[in-house]
Amino acid sequence: MSAELLFEDTFEGADLDPQKWKRCPEWVRCNGFCIWDDAMSYLDGEGHLVLRMEWDDENRRVRSGAVWTQGLFERGFGYYEARIKFPVAPGTWGAFWQMLGNLNRPTAEEGLEIDIVESIGNDTGRYQSVLHWNYPDLHSLHFLKDGEVNVYDGEFHTFGVHRAEDGYTFYVDGQVSGHATPEQCAVCAIPGYMMLSCEAAEWAGAGTPACREALPADVLVDYVRVYDALPSGLPEGKAV
Repeated sequence: MSAELLFEDTFEGADLDPQKWKRCPEWVRCNGFCIWDDAMSYLDGEGHLVLRMEWDDENRRVRSGAVWTQGLFERGFGYYEARIKFPVAPGTWGAFWQMLGNLNRPTAEEGLEIDIVESIGNDTGRYQSVLHWNYPDLHSLHFLKDGEVNVYDGEFHTFGVHRAEDGYTFYVDGQVSGHATPEQCAVCAIPGYMMLSCEAAEWAGAGTPACREALPADVLVDYVRVYDALPSGLPEGKAV
């Protein structure tokens, strides 16, 4: 039985599809070193969502873009994928992620953040996938990647996660990059919403000369797709 496509956006047209996306609330983040700014999220007219990052010298922080599907599209088990081009800009990162349930509850079954990809460490070639739960105590399971795939080569790469009863499997360019069993992180079946965003933080190097010299920089998103099951051709998840 083939996987059914439930959601797709190829970002054609002049602006975000309001039935699929909203700009995130303008929000000061990361101890003041970043602010999500509505003007930093837009379509380029060539089939891409642009999440721009700019250095705001007056306020000594990065202005960046962020969009989400909260209240528009929420889904439980399935396969989630985006095709993204990440820049190299020290101190900043782009992310494709999901928020499920109540993250202030003690178990992952009740609330979970799924960071499908974060380009943290982009100036060193690193990127990661992460599961976070129980925000008060911050339980996390990281899958740190250090150059296995060069996702900073100026090309688009695909990043995905399969949420299933037997755990969470992460993918980069169609290959398994990480797998979490239910014993490592309890399965959360609660429907959740998707986010695409850029961030910056002092601990990562935001505001340094290297950061300011690299900005402005753009994260480009070519498409986002959601299927009800793992599409054919992708390998099943196993611990890596």
